[in-house]
Amino acid sequence: MNPVQPSEWKYRIVWVQLGQQEHFMLWIETPESEALWADAAGRVPSFRSLAELTALTDSIGARLITHMPELLNLDQVVEWLGNSAKQVPYKACLLSWFIFEGLASGAKATFLGNRGGPVCNRVFYKLYDNSGPWRLRPDRAQQVNRWRKEERNTLRRVLRQGFRLWAKYVGPASNAPA
Repeated sequence: MNPVQPSEWKYRIVWVQLGQQEHFMLWIETPESEALWADAAGRVPSFRSLAELTALTDSIGARLITHMPELLNLDQVVEWLGNSAKQVPYKACLLSWFIFEGLASGAKATFLGNRGGPVCNRVFYKLYDNSGPWRLRPDRAQQVNRWRKEERNTLRRVLRQGFRLWAKYVGPASNAPA
């Protein structure tokens, strides 16, 4: 059996706003994993335009799945972290969690959200339950929307660590992919 070649992987656009700036990155789905594309040094390039991102996909021989992704507003998560007494922005926090997982995977780094454990798992599922298009039963919604102090602390710790990973591994794209 032939191993899957990179040209058979799925490549998607990730569109993020952070610091009032747009970032376009490349998401890779393989049969084994999903991650943000990282160069040989483990850096995840951030592009300022779709044209720049397309130049990368052309240079690495990737067939980009062409659809305009939904904008993930990380600024909304940063704002909540600054005042976490506010209502949790469920969808933005959940999507941030996914992006940070993909970032850690691409950069070969450790992400706290992947460690699991009872509290961490409960936090993830609360975000998940509140982020989808489905309607929860009233008794389930009441349980999911009630946050314990340890759960809020865990969510803050996971997201802050994700932003530290971003600061360490995400940077402006250079002209030549590695």
